[in-house]
Amino acid sequence: MKILTALILLTLAVSAFGQSANTTKIKVFFLNEKDDPNIEDCTAVKPTFREIPKTAGIARAALLELFKGVNADEKAKGFVSFDPESTSGILKGLNIKNRVAFVNFDDIVYEKLGNATTSCGSGFFTSIEKTLKQFPSIRKVVYAVEGDTDGFYEWVQVGECPHGKRLCSKANFR
Repeated sequence: MKILTALILLTLAVSAFGQSANTTKIKVFFLNEKDDPNIEDCTAVKPTFREIPKTAGIARAALLELFKGVNADEKAKGFVSFDPESTSGILKGLNIKNRVAFVNFDDIVYEKLGNATTSCGSGFFTSIEKTLKQFPSIRKVVYAVEGDTDGFYEWVQVGECPHGKRLCSKANFR
């Protein structure tokens, strides 16, 4: 009887949180036109929840969900994103070391997201950072394209990698 009661309580707890033993809820962050009609603050991204299959690589899975863009329900709630065609295939790799996420883009990112470095396009990178930093194992995000941090930071008009030689090392992106 105790086992049956425990199973019922576990089932109720899982359903109350909207998760099953095989799925988990994550947040992905997008700009929202209902909260900011003219998108005046390009860094004011808001969370929306998604249920995904459980995986050991949850941070990567969360990025891939972000790159899918907003779905119809999220769009109706005012969320906006890049078209999924623009973000498809841009992630080359993600390494997490010492609470730092090293996001390595494929060089097609220059072609596909050329406008990510203009005005509100930078909100895309804020979306990435907020999406990744929801996980306790990540406190900082460093970017590269094909392992080249300076190339990425020059592209987004920052200059060379602002995180120091140790974090900007190409070895972090392998």
